[in-house]
Amino acid sequence: MTRVMEIVTPLGADVLLFHRMRAHEEMGRLFEYEIDLLSKKGDVDLDQILAKSVTVKLELPEQKTRHFNGYVTRFAQVGMHGRYHLYRALVRPWLWFLTRSINCRIFQEMNVPDILKKVFDEYSIQDVKLDGLTGTYAKRDYCVQYRESDFNFISRLMEDEGIYYYFKHTDGKHSLVLADSYSAHAAYPGYKEIPFTALERSARIEKEYIH
Repeated sequence: MTRVMEIVTPLGADVLLFHRMRAHEEMGRLFEYEIDLLSKKGDVDLDQILAKSVTVKLELPEQKTRHFNGYVTRFAQVGMHGRYHLYRALVRPWLWFLTRSINCRIFQEMNVPDILKKVFDEYSIQDVKLDGLTGTYAKRDYCVQYRESDFNFISRLMEDEGIYYYFKHTDGKHSLVLADSYSAHAAYPGYKEIPFTALERSARIEKEYIH
C-alpha cells in the first residue's frame, strides 16, 4: 500500500518512519511542526538529526505532493508504540536560528531591505526571496542593534516598514518570502477552490480542508 505521508531525514530511508504531525503555521510567524516518528532503533544518534533539515511529504490526489521542510530543533525518545521506539521531533524554519544569536552593531546609510539582506547573509542556510518587496525604502542614517537577537532586530525593522513574511516549501528546502502588499501573491496551483468541512465531521486524510 502506498504511504500517504513519509519523512526524509539524514539518517536514510526507513530509519525513522512517519507516524503523525501537528503543524502550526501563520503569516508573519515562525512555523512549528511537532512530528512523531517510529523506529526499530532505540539508539538513534542525536548528532545526526539535531539542527538538520528534514522534509515531510504528503501525497495528494492527482499525483501531487505537498512538502513540509524545516530544521530539527528538538529531538527525544518519548516511549514505545507497539514494537517500535517512539521519537518526537520539533521542526522549525531556518529563520528560527536567528533567535539564538544576540548582537550589538550599527548600520549606516542603508535601507531596511539592505539591512535585512546583510543580516541574513551571515547564515549559510538562509534562503530568502525579496521579489515581493515593491515599495520604496528610504536609507537610514543610523540604525542600531543593541543586545538584541537577530530575529527580534529584523522583526522590529520589518514591522516598522510594513514588511511581512511567509514560507514556501519544496522538496528538501524552504524559502523565506518577504512581501509588502497583496500584489506580491499569486494564486497557488490547485488551490483555486478548497472544500469546507465542519470540525465535528470526519474528513479524508489525503485531502485538504478549511474548518
